[in-house]
Amino acid sequence: MNLTQLEARQEANVYLLNALTSRLQILEATMVYDQDDRTKNNSENNNKSRKKKIKKERKKNAGGGGGGKKKKDEKSIYFSPPPLSSASIPKDFKGIHVDIDKDLMGIDSDVQKRLRRLCNDIPVPSAKFKRAPSDYYDWDLEQRRDCLQAPHINYLCKTMIMRNTKTNATDCSDRTNSKYYMIVIQYTAKMNKEKLQKIVRFLRPEKERMSKKSVNMRVASPEDGVMLSGFGHNAVTPLGMAVKVPMIVSHRVLELPYIWLGGGEVDVKLRMSISDLCRVFNPIIGDLG
Repeated sequence: MNLTQLEARQEANVYLLNALTSRLQILEATMVYDQDDRTKNNSENNNKSRKKKIKKERKKNAGGGGGGKKKKDEKSIYFSPPPLSSASIPKDFKGIHVDIDKDLMGIDSDVQKRLRRLCNDIPVPSAKFKRAPSDYYDWDLEQRRDCLQAPHINYLCKTMIMRNTKTNATDCSDRTNSKYYMIVIQYTAKMNKEKLQKIVRFLRPEKERMSKKSVNMRVASPEDGVMLSGFGHNAVTPLGMAVKVPMIVSHRVLELPYIWLGGGEVDVKLRMSISDLCRVFNPIIGDLG
């Protein structure tokens, strides 16, 4: 091989070496880029994973994992009664006092005598009866408030008997599945039917809970009201009911020291402290709207 051929081959080898070096640099650069890209993706995935984990943990702390919403709902629709105090029944209590002329307009009916005996026997120390004029229900709430000398119209409450038209219950012996419920709510509040039905459904543990189709609350007929209460139409009072009906009370009354309710006759009202109401009737206290 002459000198010219050797020089040509050497130039070819140098060219090939330069080409391989260039290719190797490109490959190395690509590998670094890919590595950076994978690192970036892993970092983003880790961030997403951490955010998801934090969100899950917050949800768990708020209500208990996958079932958190239901448990949170359960907590939000029920309220605890005020703590019982020994002062709620005075040691020297000898019976409630009623001024027949001043409080009952001189009319002391058999119904009032029976209810007073109940208040003394149970006892209900905070009970006070007041007979209102016959046109009481034609007045607005402010006039009724003034008649009863209540601080605010929020103190005026009504008692309604509701019937579950879809239940298989035939009586009121089981308050977690009763045919009827007695509702106590302020005149200034509007009862939310969906909330009431939820309160009734959630009385049972989740595995024993009634379906939505099994709860449909409707105002009981006047005949049912008379049969259950033993009082005339529009005269329902929780005291002395003919049938013991589970009571559901609006949580808003917990903000008050006492409320005014029906008193066994259309024109008679009964004042009772919230502590006595809860002690005597052990009501379900919930958000009714």
